[in-house]
Amino acid sequence: MSIIKILSENLINQIAAGEVIERPASVVKELVENSIDAGASEIIVEIKDAGKTLVKVSDNGCGMDRADAEKSLLRHATSKISEEKDLWSISTMGFRGEALASIASVSQMVLKTKRLKENVGTEIICSGGEIKTIQDCGMKDGTVVEVNNLFFNTPARSKYLKQDSTELTHIIALLNTIALANSGVSFRLVHNGKIGFDLPKTATASAGQVDLLRRISDIFGQATADAMVPIFYGGSDFKVSGFVGKPVISRSDTRHQYIFVNKRPIQHHLIAYKIKEAMHSMLMEGKKPVFIINIEIDPSLVDVNVHPRKLEIRFEDESKILKTIYSAAKMSIENHDLTPKAFVEAKRYMSDRMPSYGKEPSGTVDEALEFTKNFTEPRIQGDIVFDDKKRFSLKAITQISNAYIVAENEAGLVLVDQHAAHERVRYFELIDQLNSQKKKTQPLLMPEDLPLAADEIETLKANIKIFEELGFEIEEGPGNTLVLYAVPAMLSSEEISDVINGVLDDINKEKLPTNLKGRQETVIHYMACRSAIKFGKKLSIDEMDALLNQMEKIDRPYTCPHGRPTMIKLTFDELNRMFGRK
Repeated sequence: MSIIKILSENLINQIAAGEVIERPASVVKELVENSIDAGASEIIVEIKDAGKTLVKVSDNGCGMDRADAEKSLLRHATSKISEEKDLWSISTMGFRGEALASIASVSQMVLKTKRLKENVGTEIICSGGEIKTIQDCGMKDGTVVEVNNLFFNTPARSKYLKQDSTELTHIIALLNTIALANSGVSFRLVHNGKIGFDLPKTATASAGQVDLLRRISDIFGQATADAMVPIFYGGSDFKVSGFVGKPVISRSDTRHQYIFVNKRPIQHHLIAYKIKEAMHSMLMEGKKPVFIINIEIDPSLVDVNVHPRKLEIRFEDESKILKTIYSAAKMSIENHDLTPKAFVEAKRYMSDRMPSYGKEPSGTVDEALEFTKNFTEPRIQGDIVFDDKKRFSLKAITQISNAYIVAENEAGLVLVDQHAAHERVRYFELIDQLNSQKKKTQPLLMPEDLPLAADEIETLKANIKIFEELGFEIEEGPGNTLVLYAVPAMLSSEEISDVINGVLDDINKEKLPTNLKGRQETVIHYMACRSAIKFGKKLSIDEMDALLNQMEKIDRPYTCPHGRPTMIKLTFDELNRMFGRK
C-alpha cells in the first residue's frame, strides 16, 4: 500500500494559507496590497471584533470582469507575472497569486468587483475555498472583499489568535506602514462601526518629501513631524528619500524604523545599522534611531522573491546601497539643526504603545482606537519648510543653578547644559587629537607620580597605547609606579590625576570592547566626561560665551557623546503664543 498521497486542492490551499495568513492583519495586508496594485486612490478597511468575524476592504481600483474574478480565486493565478523573467522585474506589491485562494480557504468570503464602464459587477460567494454562487451585482467601480469568520474551519488556528486589542493594534500598525509608503492613497479604518482613523491622501504633482511629512504628521502627530530631518540622494541608478528622526525621538526598539523599496515595506538590519552608524555618538546607550526611508530602484536590480511574506529582499549591489544611505544620512544629520524644542513632552512623540507588525501590544480595544485618534488629530497648517542648518550664534545671558546657561540668538532663547555641551566639545578635541599626525601635547614642568592602586596601574598599562595616542607620556617608575611627563594640550589646565583616576574607574566598571577602535572610542567618551566642565560649577559670562563659541565651531553640537541633548530651544514665536500675544 502506497504511503505517498496526493493532497486535495482544499488541503493544499489551507497549507498555503498557513504560510501567508497568520492573523486578521495578514488578511488586511494581502487585500490592501491588492487594492494598491489595482491603482486605488481610496481604500476603506472595515473590521469587526478586530477582524476575527469580519475584514472588509473596499477600493476604487480598476476592478475585474467576471472571467478574471473567477480566475483570481485559483491558486497561482495572478495578473502580475506571466513568465520566469517577470520574477526579476517585479514592481507590484503582490505577484504569487496565492492571497485570495488562501484567504477563501479559511473563511466565508464574498468578492464583489466591477470594471470601469461596465454596467454590472460580479459577486462570488465562497465558503472554505468552495465557490457557492456567482452572479451579477450592482456596485461602484472597484473591488470589495468581505472575509467573514476567519479560521471558522480551522479552529486550532483560531485558538491562537490574541485578544481583540492585540489583533486590532497589529492592523493599525500595518495600515500605518502601508500608508507611509502611499501618500497618494486615502485610508480609512472602521472598527465595530466606529472610525479608527481617516488618513486623507496628501500627494500632489511633485511635492514628494512634503507629502510624506504631512502623512507623518497625520499618523504620528505634529511633534514627531517637527522632529524629522529630510534625507535625499538622487542618483541615476537609484534614489533615496525620506526622513531620519532627531536624537530626541530615538526609541528603545526598532518599531519605528520603516524601510521601503519601490514602496514595498521590508526588513533590512544592515540598512538600519548604517543609519544608526551615521548618528554615531548622538544616541543614548540602548537607543535606536527613528527613520522612514524610501529606495527607488530598477526592479530588475532587486530580488523580492526571497521571503514567504516578502519582508526581505536582495539587492544586486548591496554594498553601494549601504554606503549611499550612510553618506546621505550623515550629511543630512550634519546639515540640520537638531536642537529639540522646549516643553514638548516625550509622550507627544511616537508612542511606545504603537505596535509594529509582529509585536505584542497591550490595552483595550477602545484604548487602541483612542491612541490612534490622538495621533491622527494634529494637522500641519500652511506650507512645510524644512529647517536648513543654522549656526546658532548664541550670546550668554546668565547661568541657572550653576548648571545651565541661558543664551539667546535671533530666533529666541536657548538653554544649554554646560556639562553636556563641554563634554561634546571635549569629545571632538580628543577625536581630532587621536587622528592628528602631529599631537598637541603639553610637557609638565615636573614629572608627576600617578597615585594609582595596583588594579588601576594594571588597567592603565593594558590601555597605555590609547593614552599615548591621545598625547599622554607615561613611563614606569620605581616600585611598579607610573610617572606622567606630558598631557594632551587641551587637558593642561585640568586636575589631570583626577581625570585619569576617573577614566580608569569607569573602565573597571564596564568591560571594554575587544576591538581597538571600540576601546579608543570608549576611553575618549570617559575622558571627555571626566574632563568636562562640572555640573554645579559657577561660570563667568566670558566663560559661558567661550563655551558657546566652541560649540559653534564643531559638528553635531546638539547632543553629548552619550546622546543626551546639550541644549533646548524656545523660539520667540512660541513665547508669544504662550503669553497670548499671537
